[in-house]
Amino acid sequence: MLVAAMTVLCAGIFTIISAQAVDSAGMQSPPADSSQQLADRIVKSRVPVLVDFWAPWCGPCRLLLPTIKQLEKEYRGKVLFMRINTDVHRAIANYFGISAIPAVFIIKDKTVVSALRGLRPKEDYVAALAEVLKPVQAVPQKPNDPPGKTE
Repeated sequence: MLVAAMTVLCAGIFTIISAQAVDSAGMQSPPADSSQQLADRIVKSRVPVLVDFWAPWCGPCRLLLPTIKQLEKEYRGKVLFMRINTDVHRAIANYFGISAIPAVFIIKDKTVVSALRGLRPKEDYVAALAEVLKPVQAVPQKPNDPPGKTE
Protein backbone atom coordinates (compact mmCIF):
# COMPACT_ATOMS: atom_id res chain seq x y z
CA MET A 1 0.00 0.00 0.00
CA LEU A 2 2.95 2.28 0.26
CA VAL A 3 3.35 4.67 -2.60
CA ALA A 4 6.74 5.54 -3.96
CA ALA A 5 8.01 8.69 -2.31
CA MET A 6 5.89 11.40 -3.86
CA THR A 7 6.93 14.70 -2.40
CA VAL A 8 4.35 17.40 -1.90
CA LEU A 9 5.90 20.74 -2.78
CA CYS A 10 4.95 23.96 -1.06
CA ALA A 11 5.27 27.05 -3.20
CA GLY A 12 4.25 27.73 -6.73
CA ILE A 13 2.68 24.39 -7.62
CA PHE A 14 -0.78 25.70 -8.09
CA THR A 15 -2.31 28.85 -9.50
CA ILE A 16 -4.99 30.25 -7.27
CA ILE A 17 -8.09 31.72 -8.80
CA SER A 18 -8.37 34.72 -6.53
CA ALA A 19 -12.10 35.28 -6.16
CA GLN A 20 -15.47 33.85 -7.02
CA ALA A 21 -16.47 35.54 -10.25
CA VAL A 22 -19.92 36.81 -11.18
CA ASP A 23 -20.83 36.79 -14.87
CA SER A 24 -22.75 39.47 -16.75
CA ALA A 25 -26.09 37.79 -15.96
CA GLY A 26 -25.30 38.05 -12.24
CA MET A 27 -24.78 34.28 -11.86
CA GLN A 28 -22.01 33.09 -9.61
CA SER A 29 -19.33 30.89 -11.08
CA PRO A 30 -18.22 27.71 -9.32
CA PRO A 31 -16.26 28.23 -6.09
CA ALA A 32 -12.67 29.36 -6.51
CA ASP A 33 -9.93 26.74 -6.66
CA SER A 34 -7.84 27.25 -3.54
CA SER A 35 -5.52 24.31 -4.18
CA GLN A 36 -2.40 26.27 -3.18
CA GLN A 37 -3.88 27.03 0.22
CA LEU A 38 -4.72 23.36 0.71
CA ALA A 39 -1.22 22.33 -0.37
CA ASP A 40 0.24 24.81 2.12
CA ARG A 41 -1.81 23.27 4.97
CA ILE A 42 -0.56 19.81 4.03
CA VAL A 43 3.07 20.90 3.83
CA LYS A 44 3.01 22.92 7.06
CA SER A 45 1.30 20.24 9.13
CA ARG A 46 3.36 18.95 12.05
CA VAL A 47 1.26 15.76 12.16
CA PRO A 48 0.44 13.27 9.40
CA VAL A 49 -2.36 14.35 7.05
CA LEU A 50 -5.18 12.13 5.78
CA VAL A 51 -6.56 13.63 2.57
CA ASP A 52 -9.93 12.34 1.34
CA PHE A 53 -10.54 13.25 -2.32
CA TRP A 54 -14.30 13.23 -3.00
CA ALA A 55 -17.14 14.89 -4.93
CA PRO A 56 -20.77 15.51 -3.95
CA TRP A 57 -22.13 13.33 -6.79
CA CYS A 58 -19.99 10.30 -5.80
CA GLY A 59 -22.01 7.59 -4.04
CA PRO A 60 -19.01 5.68 -2.64
CA CYS A 61 -17.62 8.99 -1.34
CA ARG A 62 -20.84 9.58 0.60
CA LEU A 63 -20.61 6.04 2.00
CA LEU A 64 -17.03 6.70 3.13
CA LEU A 65 -17.87 9.94 4.96
CA PRO A 66 -19.09 8.35 8.24
CA THR A 67 -15.88 6.30 8.43
CA ILE A 68 -13.73 9.38 7.86
CA LYS A 69 -15.66 11.27 10.56
CA GLN A 70 -15.18 8.38 13.02
CA LEU A 71 -11.46 8.28 12.28
CA GLU A 72 -11.23 12.03 12.72
CA LYS A 73 -12.68 11.70 16.23
CA GLU A 74 -10.43 8.76 17.10
CA TYR A 75 -7.23 10.42 15.84
CA ARG A 76 -7.96 14.01 16.92
CA GLY A 77 -4.67 15.78 17.62
CA LYS A 78 -2.61 12.98 16.03
CA VAL A 79 -3.68 13.34 12.37
CA LEU A 80 -4.96 16.30 10.34
CA PHE A 81 -8.01 15.31 8.26
CA MET A 82 -8.78 17.14 5.03
CA ARG A 83 -11.60 16.49 2.58
CA ILE A 84 -10.89 17.88 -0.88
CA ASN A 85 -13.70 18.23 -3.39
CA THR A 86 -12.17 17.27 -6.75
CA ASP A 87 -14.76 19.29 -8.68
CA VAL A 88 -13.64 22.50 -6.96
CA HIS A 89 -9.96 21.87 -6.28
CA ARG A 90 -8.91 20.50 -9.66
CA ALA A 91 -5.28 21.62 -9.48
CA ILE A 92 -4.45 19.65 -6.36
CA ALA A 93 -6.49 16.66 -7.59
CA ASN A 94 -4.47 16.71 -10.83
CA TYR A 95 -1.22 17.01 -8.89
CA PHE A 96 -2.06 13.86 -6.92
CA GLY A 97 -3.13 12.08 -10.12
CA ILE A 98 -6.71 11.53 -9.00
CA SER A 99 -8.56 9.68 -11.76
CA ALA A 100 -11.18 7.94 -9.61
CA ILE A 101 -12.76 8.71 -6.26
CA PRO A 102 -12.87 8.16 -3.42
CA ALA A 103 -9.13 8.28 -3.00
CA VAL A 104 -7.47 8.68 0.40
CA PHE A 105 -3.83 9.69 0.74
CA ILE A 106 -1.84 9.74 3.96
CA ILE A 107 1.02 12.22 3.94
CA LYS A 108 3.82 12.48 6.48
CA ASP A 109 6.74 14.89 6.32
CA LYS A 110 5.64 16.15 2.87
CA THR A 111 5.66 12.63 1.43
CA VAL A 112 2.77 10.39 0.42
CA VAL A 113 3.22 7.25 2.50
CA SER A 114 -0.06 5.52 1.72
CA ALA A 115 -2.74 5.68 -0.96
CA LEU A 116 -6.06 3.89 -0.54
CA ARG A 117 -8.21 4.05 -3.64
CA GLY A 118 -11.88 3.18 -3.76
CA LEU A 119 -14.22 2.43 -0.90
CA ARG A 120 -12.41 0.36 1.73
CA PRO A 121 -13.36 -1.04 5.14
CA LYS A 122 -12.47 1.08 8.15
CA GLU A 123 -9.80 -1.44 9.14
CA ASP A 124 -7.74 -0.55 6.04
CA TYR A 125 -7.60 3.11 7.04
CA VAL A 126 -6.84 2.22 10.68
CA ALA A 127 -3.96 -0.03 9.58
CA ALA A 128 -2.52 2.65 7.30
CA LEU A 129 -2.73 5.27 10.07
CA ALA A 130 -1.19 2.88 12.61
CA GLU A 131 1.75 2.30 10.27
CA VAL A 132 2.31 6.04 9.89
CA LEU A 133 1.96 6.76 13.60
CA LYS A 134 4.11 3.95 14.97
CA PRO A 135 7.24 5.30 16.64
CA VAL A 136 10.58 5.01 14.89
CA GLN A 137 12.68 2.47 16.74
CA ALA A 138 16.39 3.01 17.25
CA VAL A 139 18.82 0.31 16.20
CA PRO A 140 19.72 -1.59 19.38
CA GLN A 141 23.38 -1.65 20.32
CA LYS A 142 25.19 -4.79 21.39
CA PRO A 143 26.28 -4.74 25.06
CA ASN A 144 29.98 -4.82 24.09
CA ASP A 145 29.80 -1.97 21.58
CA PRO A 146 31.07 1.45 22.65
CA PRO A 147 28.41 4.19 22.71
CA GLY A 148 27.63 5.66 19.29
CA LYS A 149 28.76 2.59 17.34
CA THR A 150 26.16 1.00 15.02
CA GLU A 151 26.45 -1.64 12.34
